[in-house]
Amino acid sequence: MKIVQIVPQAKNKEKLKSLLKRGEIELRGKTTFVRSGEGRWKHVKYKGWINWGDAGSGIIIAEIKTKNQESEWQILQAYIGYLNRNMGKYIESISIYFR
Repeated sequence: MKIVQIVPQAKNKEKLKSLLKRGEIELRGKTTFVRSGEGRWKHVKYKGWINWGDAGSGIIIAEIKTKNQESEWQILQAYIGYLNRNMGKYIESISIYFR
């Protein structure tokens, strides 16, 4: 399991949680991530899921899990790429914790 901490830029007027939800809705059907519940996304190609939520102060914590640990890097890479492409201008930093 990997834990991803996403810290928003201080100048953001809207919380990252709201931006992520709206971004998912706008990109529905055009992206590789599919919402499978509140704060839970699945990848259409890789076997795994991301549970994410607001940790306070606008910080997002996401848990990346897969059934097969050897393929965990693929969904992690896809998630970081998604954040970079779609939320990059709102993000101050991203930290990855290995568990």
